[in-house]
Amino acid sequence: MKCPGQDTQYWNEDAIFEVTCPQCKGPVEFFKDDTTRRCGRCGHRFVNPKMDFGCAAYCQYAEQCMGDLPPELVAQQEDLLKDRVAVAVKRHLKTDFKRIGHITRRARHAEAIAKNSDGKANLPVVLITAYLWDLDPLTSAGEAPAARAILTELKAPPPLIEQVCAMIALRSSSKGGTVETEFNIVAEAEQQALVEETAAAEA
Repeated sequence: MKCPGQDTQYWNEDAIFEVTCPQCKGPVEFFKDDTTRRCGRCGHRFVNPKMDFGCAAYCQYAEQCMGDLPPELVAQQEDLLKDRVAVAVKRHLKTDFKRIGHITRRARHAEAIAKNSDGKANLPVVLITAYLWDLDPLTSAGEAPAARAILTELKAPPPLIEQVCAMIALRSSSKGGTVETEFNIVAEAEQQALVEETAAAEA
């Protein structure tokens, strides 16, 4: 079965459109499923400005589509991955709505802190870590099998898996403080989520 977004039988008159080349200002025709096109006038290749990769966060055909992305959009995979991680965590916890609520609050605080870090933090890594932060019980070994399993199932890049699992492992040590910007942000977000929950309980 073909992805409906790429199947021409579902297209309408908006499926083919004209875009101005950012280099020479000449007209370039795009089909809606083109990731890039080369300008016939100056030869400049650029990304389809109307293409939305947000569906890859949940679509069952995401792996096939993401494999066709041009190099300049590969970085967006981590940004889409955080949404898929959020869904996977909710499925993992099933009906444990208290923990799901806490994780959601922590992720919200982590996002706000990261956005105020003057670009020092990798936002997708912060949010992925925030969602997976305490999915595994705290152990002296600092292992995170559940977090690793989720990221592996979602086919996250191995370096990202190791980075996230290493930050989760730091919860078991006393090294915090100066280790990783992302670690410190998630740790602070955890404290803010706890304060928010305490205040709500006392209200």
